[in-house]
Amino acid sequence: MEEVTLMEEKAITKDRIESTPTVHEIEHTDSELYKVGIYITAAFAAGAGIWGVICLSNSFFKGGGPVEMIKNLFQAIVGS
Repeated sequence: MEEVTLMEEKAITKDRIESTPTVHEIEHTDSELYKVGIYITAAFAAGAGIWGVICLSNSFFKGGGPVEMIKNLFQAIVGS
């Protein structure tokens, strides 16, 4: 009868040990969260870059080309 009880206790303690996360598993979760953060940041940076290119190309079309745009930039800086 006592042998059965010892086997049951071993099984219970084994389940408890296996259910606790190891340090490696915790670090792996942290690295996965960092990867998600990096991807989100990169997506926003790419979106801002695309938006900037669209705005710049729109100003080229409406402003008379890149030479006229640079000329207007210098006029805005100098104040003339």
